[in-house]
Amino acid sequence: MNVEVEIKIQLDSLEEVRKVLPEFGKLTKSIRQIDEYYTPYHRDFFAHKPHPIEWLRIRANPDKVIFEYDKSINKEADGQQECAHEYETGLSQPNEFRKILEFLDFKKVITINKQREYWDCKDFEVALDNVEGLGFFVEVEAKGNFENTIKAKEGCINFLKKLGVKNPENNQIKTGYPVLLLKKLYQNNEKQKSVN
Repeated sequence: MNVEVEIKIQLDSLEEVRKVLPEFGKLTKSIRQIDEYYTPYHRDFFAHKPHPIEWLRIRANPDKVIFEYDKSINKEADGQQECAHEYETGLSQPNEFRKILEFLDFKKVITINKQREYWDCKDFEVALDNVEGLGFFVEVEAKGNFENTIKAKEGCINFLKKLGVKNPENNQIKTGYPVLLLKKLYQNNEKQKSVN
């Protein structure tokens, strides 16, 4: 299990942040990631309001496939969380595992397709994401030895400021890509219904 502390911000473009990142670290990889989110029929993670506190996903990277469960700790009504507990394991036969999930009454809710760049910036890992259907995002995750989760969050916010992100403390995206995309798809469906 890992404890994860990260801050995510939506951007109009990745170019400004990408220009300054080499001053603080190095690009370690650029990959296509496909995340499939699942929920059990008996306990719909996405029904938890106002934000899900649990995620179950299969993440396909070019070199490996991972099955992961995340649970938010102390998630507030606005989506802000102290941290998340992460459990993951590699999958050698992902298609067989998908069949197992189906037999166990898990349903796939949504798929997130993104191009992601990972940057190693010593105490922080930066991910630049171009998410299909949503746009551009920067995530800064605390990797250094911080006194506690509050100090780790402060560190992430200060690092975002160094990258030129304006007002990161008030512009955080406090929910995951699946909820953002589901909301957008719902709004588009509602607009289409009103036109017809």
